[in-house]
Amino acid sequence: MKKLRVMVLAPALLAASGCVTGYTLVTTGVNAVDTLYVDAGSGWNKAPYNAYGGDRKNSQKWTQDGLMLNQLVFVPEVADGEALITSRQKDAALPLFRKDMLPNELEELAQSTFVKMFGEGNAVVETMNLRPHRFGEDRGVMFDVEATVTDNPKLKGTVGAFVANEKLYFMYYLGATPYYYEKYAEQADAIIRSATLTPPVPPEAPVEG
Repeated sequence: MKKLRVMVLAPALLAASGCVTGYTLVTTGVNAVDTLYVDAGSGWNKAPYNAYGGDRKNSQKWTQDGLMLNQLVFVPEVADGEALITSRQKDAALPLFRKDMLPNELEELAQSTFVKMFGEGNAVVETMNLRPHRFGEDRGVMFDVEATVTDNPKLKGTVGAFVANEKLYFMYYLGATPYYYEKYAEQADAIIRSATLTPPVPPEAPVEG
């Protein structure tokens, strides 16, 4: 189990549903996030790109009840030497992905990234239950995360990550607990587990006799 202190009052977690225009409904079924494919459940809404800063250009944030309450995030195609998030500060010293990272190092990368994303300060973040998972044809990992924040709801979540073609594909679900994390945890976990680089094959049209 790993622990790091961070402040979780990040802009990405301060947006309640309806506070920002530009949300779009995510179609139930297979959705493409750049080169990543996931099988979405119902009721998710895609947040506007970079509405609260830190987003890579090809990433997406989904939510059911507002980003402050729950969010499902996809970060595809992180190249060797790149960070999972962006910063306007040139001296931010963001954690960088390396193409030869081991499973425990991917966990540490995620943890360090959350620290930078949330801002160092007044919370304890723990990661646990590192486990293997196959994302389509690619082997990866999943693990759990918790954040205890002063004067804020406790956050729980699940992270999935895999490396393919020397690039990192990173996904996570975070929600306020009790209630908001638990409300969609099973569905979000299934969406993360469904991630693949293989596009779905459309069903063949029936042959007319």
